[in-house]
Amino acid sequence: MKPTILLVDVASDDRETQRVFLESQGYEVLIAESEETAEQLCGQLRPDLVLLHDRRPRLAGADLCRRMKQDPVNKLTPIVLISSSPTPAEVLRAREAGAADYWETPCSLRDALGRIEAFLRLKNYIDEQAKAVVLALARSVEARHCGTGDHTGQLADYAAKLGENLGMTEEELGELRLGCLLHDIGKVAIPDSILLKPDRLSAEETEIVRQHPVTGEKICAPLKSLRRILPMIRHHHERMDGSGYPDGLSGEEIPLQARILQIADVYDALIKDRPYRAALSAEDAMEILRREAECGWLDAALVWKFGQFCQSGDWVPVRGRSMLASYYT
Repeated sequence: MKPTILLVDVASDDRETQRVFLESQGYEVLIAESEETAEQLCGQLRPDLVLLHDRRPRLAGADLCRRMKQDPVNKLTPIVLISSSPTPAEVLRAREAGAADYWETPCSLRDALGRIEAFLRLKNYIDEQAKAVVLALARSVEARHCGTGDHTGQLADYAAKLGENLGMTEEELGELRLGCLLHDIGKVAIPDSILLKPDRLSAEETEIVRQHPVTGEKICAPLKSLRRILPMIRHHHERMDGSGYPDGLSGEEIPLQARILQIADVYDALIKDRPYRAALSAEDAMEILRREAECGWLDAALVWKFGQFCQSGDWVPVRGRSMLASYYT
């Protein structure tokens, strides 16, 4: 995937020269000529780097940088302000607004390229370190709420097996596994008194639980390496009939990987001991999956496919015990 640079500047020869040069170096370059367009593109497309020309009054660099940085998805996106003869006060103001650097023009394209490459290397390093922290957080959440840290690993195995049967590529299977590991990270915001409650939840408590897919998406959104799995995190509790949450998607509106994750998640929960019941047999678990498909909750075609390789004995052995409060949450 090409690194993406958002070039924020009014129409000028300098802008076109920069765009052509950067594209020749293998970058994808997006252009924004106004503050409104810059904010919109940065939030929607999440570029790897923003080059923001401070050309007042049409582009107020420091003010725009501050507004862009207020969006959580842009927290790790480096924004570089570019201006001719900036004063020390302007540089300080840019730093206070969250700018990663302030470049003075004129700057040779080759010099700019070296700086850009350095920024992107640093961003990739920070992104990978942050990804490791997020994965560690997900494991700690599971250990607190599940008794062991093995549930997501096992459901990832089941999901990957189904994905293989569907002909997914290695890249898609990798994303599927990562989504399984992180899909419930939003439960970090749910108090144990609610998540581990043995009794029926109140309407207010249920609403708190139902926020965890959105919370998980927000936690992972700033990291470029996790962006492709955000739909799995957000939509793993949607239902085929549209009765799920948080967005009420239905049918094929629900991403395929999220539909696969649902089936693996339910199956793995059913074949594990719970605080209130013993583990079900594989046959009983499959029967529940089929009933949920008939009710319009799960993808019937995927459930059938999953049942086919489970019945053939071609599944991953159970490696541990899990104590999630309920797969319905």
